[in-house]
Amino acid sequence: MLDPAVEAAARALAVKLRASPAIAAFWQAKAQLDASEQARSLMADLQQRQQALLQQQQTGALTQADIDALRRLQSEARNNPVIMGYLQAQQQAQAFLPEVNMEISQLLGFDFGRSAAVAGR
Repeated sequence: MLDPAVEAAARALAVKLRASPAIAAFWQAKAQLDASEQARSLMADLQQRQQALLQQQQTGALTQADIDALRRLQSEARNNPVIMGYLQAQQQAQAFLPEVNMEISQLLGFDFGRSAAVAGR
């Protein structure tokens, strides 16, 4: 069971993180992505095509037509403002999180991220 003071501090941190510009922008972009059937469908098609190409590459059945089809989907995704907004917000959020980890580690006096990773195994 978690100490109530630690739990309260963790909840307060979560609220502040969610309100930070990088994380708030990510959640807003994710909501826009979730609301766009076209963007979700395009991302799903792209992921499926990438998986299929990996399998085809492993079996030696990869053709130039397959590669061209993937490139067309990639181009379509790059031209979709909802997808690009989501990917950019995701990158900014991912870049922000190590800063948060460093701040927590400095406050605690040990590498919080490494300790959490070890505890999660």
